[in-house]
Amino acid sequence: GFPRFPPHFFTTSRPNQLALMWAMSRLRIALVCMVASSAAYVAPAPGRAVLRSSFSRSTCVMDASIVESIIDESSKGYVNKAARMLMAMEKQRVQLQGIPQKEAGRAYEAVWNASEKSKRWSLIINLYQRVKVEPGLLDLDDDKMDSVLRACERTADGVQAEAILREAGESPSRYNRVIRAHTKQLEVTDAVRVYRELQQQGWKLETSTINLMMQVCFAIKQVDYSLKLFSAMDALGIEADDRTFAIAIRSATQASRKEGGGWMVALRMLNAMRTKGTANGMPAVKDGPLVPSAFCFGAVIRALAQAAEAEKALSVLGQMKAAGHEPDAAVYAAVMRACAARGRLENTVKLMEEMEKEGVAPELPNVAAVLQGCDRKADSERAVMMLRALPKYNLSPTTLTYNMAMSACAKGGDVGLVKDLLAEMDQGSDDIKPDIVTLNTVLDAYKRAHAWEDLLEFLLEMENARNMPPDTVSVNTAIKACKDEGQFDIAFQLFEGMGARGLVPDSVSYTEIISACGKSQDWERAQAVFEAAKQSPLALNTFIYNAMVGAAVACGEAETALNLIKDMRSEGLNPDIVTFTTVMTMCTKLEEWEAVLFLASELEASKLSLTRPLVGQVQRARAGLQAKSQPERKEASV
Repeated sequence: GFPRFPPHFFTTSRPNQLALMWAMSRLRIALVCMVASSAAYVAPAPGRAVLRSSFSRSTCVMDASIVESIIDESSKGYVNKAARMLMAMEKQRVQLQGIPQKEAGRAYEAVWNASEKSKRWSLIINLYQRVKVEPGLLDLDDDKMDSVLRACERTADGVQAEAILREAGESPSRYNRVIRAHTKQLEVTDAVRVYRELQQQGWKLETSTINLMMQVCFAIKQVDYSLKLFSAMDALGIEADDRTFAIAIRSATQASRKEGGGWMVALRMLNAMRTKGTANGMPAVKDGPLVPSAFCFGAVIRALAQAAEAEKALSVLGQMKAAGHEPDAAVYAAVMRACAARGRLENTVKLMEEMEKEGVAPELPNVAAVLQGCDRKADSERAVMMLRALPKYNLSPTTLTYNMAMSACAKGGDVGLVKDLLAEMDQGSDDIKPDIVTLNTVLDAYKRAHAWEDLLEFLLEMENARNMPPDTVSVNTAIKACKDEGQFDIAFQLFEGMGARGLVPDSVSYTEIISACGKSQDWERAQAVFEAAKQSPLALNTFIYNAMVGAAVACGEAETALNLIKDMRSEGLNPDIVTFTTVMTMCTKLEEWEAVLFLASELEASKLSLTRPLVGQVQRARAGLQAKSQPERKEASV
């Protein structure tokens, strides 16, 4: 007569319902135990036997029902519910000892199989640990041991996997699973130790194992080791599959960012996938030739875009389409960036039109690539058109897109358009508010328009009205504008006032101010600034030395200019073509023909090519030496 649920159960919230269900179950168990204990003490001996037998029969019926319920829930795929019921069954077995081991084994078998189907690896490991405690509960055959090893691999439990390997017996596949488990847990030493055991047995790594090792090396940014593993596959007799090539291409792409040249390796890998045999320096292709995946094509295109190899990126994009893959917006953006970096604006715009025809929605990186091409070509009109076309692509302009459009306008010499875009940003939302890059772009526009007075006024506006103090780039732009317009005193004041503004001069600051000293014939100031550059934490570079050499030449300090080249070499810097051109031009004007020829030989020794003006200077030097030697010969003959 005990009610299953109280009357108010269905009117309460879900958390309260769960609490009531738990309380009711505990109350039933307590009542059963109370009845059993009272009958044991009150009833006579025959009654106790009858009670115990009846209680045992009811328990067995309840046990049989819970086992069948666990099997039923497992067959339906309700693994969590079946696992909870299994835990309840275990409590009954411990407390009442009413479930035979054979029946409990049926329940464990059902939950185990359901866990395998639903890939509940942690539950499989828990079941294995429980079954080990009670021998005979479940038959741990080879399939089940392999299942436990697979679970250890997926949960990255290398220690448990190795213990199971020793218990279940050794095989190549089990060794590979243990190595993968150690590798996932970043236990590199243990993985290498198990790999050596594998080699001693005369077995080899599986392709999936070396794929995982390469993936881990890539994840921890050890792309060199990932590429070494790929290169060693041919010697180890391991075939590479599509995933192997994908990871290797991705590693080569990452290497290209660090040291360059990785795009060549990535392109060779892409071609090796499509060969039937073994390419030079590449592992054998498993079930080859392979059709590269969209990921492989995309990784190669990104590597080519990083190196600005526009022609090759366009070629690989065509191959990707021919293979039946549809490039997404990110792949298109990479090719467009490569074209923009090479100044191929027409290709960039054409790719944008192709995206629209193929139904690929452009994203902000695609728009940014077009704006980058406009910036390289100083095409202000097209840049503004692209900025206005953003709503057509369901995109909103950002500060970055405005900055890129303004940069194109600044390089195109359209100061009025730059000011109009700045006014739009001032009146727009927070997403397009001007930042320091925006204001520096305005300064650059004034500099290119030779409006140094307007530039200085805007510099004051930045600090006062806009409450955005100029940074080092701002002051450098102002110094260069004043230097180019012959306002040397203002340039010197700007440089000397950087410390009061809390700014530290960089290499551009020193280069521009030394160049201003040369143009103003102020050799003493140039020497003082050069010494200050030496004392600064900033390392001297070729640009500062070139400015100093130019100042020395402009001030008639020929000997100092030649000595500066020696100082550059002692500092570990190599003179560039600008250095040699400046000094050779000076020596040509002074008709120091021996010095011109000596510098020409030094230039060729530095693996630099003579420009056409320098070739003419060398010819003049040889003719001058020949003309100089003819009177000496004539005098000797007389």
